[in-house]
Amino acid sequence: MAVAASGSASAESDWHYTATLYGWFPGVSTTVETPMGVVESEASFDEILETLDLALFGAFEARNGRFSLIADLQFIDVGAEAEPPSGMFSEAEVDSQLVVFSAYATYALVDTPDLRFDVGAGLRYIDATIDTHLVGVAPTPNASFSRNGGWADALIAARISKQFDERWYGVAYADVGGFGIGDSSDLTWQAFVGAGYRFNETWSAVGGYRHLSVERTFGNFDVTADVSGPFLGFQAAF
Repeated sequence: MAVAASGSASAESDWHYTATLYGWFPGVSTTVETPMGVVESEASFDEILETLDLALFGAFEARNGRFSLIADLQFIDVGAEAEPPSGMFSEAEVDSQLVVFSAYATYALVDTPDLRFDVGAGLRYIDATIDTHLVGVAPTPNASFSRNGGWADALIAARISKQFDERWYGVAYADVGGFGIGDSSDLTWQAFVGAGYRFNETWSAVGGYRHLSVERTFGNFDVTADVSGPFLGFQAAF
């Protein structure tokens, strides 16, 4: 969700917009069930820097009084070494590609110059490809398995933003959804806490810590992906 300050934007009745472009520097852990057993991988931040193929992150918010419309896009493509599921395999690797688009509508239950508390609902669309590669110990052949698909999860969300002074503000946010309804995730949730510094009426710097978790069943096999780490970016208000 967009990291937006409380304060003057909510004091007017017309629309106000914020756009955020940020870098997210996470560790990624996955647990993938395969016919050969469970394969677990975990890549820390320094390992991510070596194996990350591509990452794009951005957010946009439109606000009118107490109402907000928010969109958030994440794309990550990373490979990580994993623990082989048995002695029949000498090496394992999990390649993960995630496209995550979240959209929300929120309403501010509390809206003052210094404090804003929003609740809302939305959807998160996830397109995931999780490829698992196993290197066999002779005579066991190599094996590869792919879990992929796209689906949407209904979400409920809450956000609180606090203006500390004319320059500094803080934001905390959480959402949860999926709940195994239809083709959705068994469970997905996201949380972040951040702070921003406003240089002027237009530009701000933002940073904090963010975690995203997705659990879903592909056929008869469960896949869990957790992406967690600091973020840093810039925001434009107009």
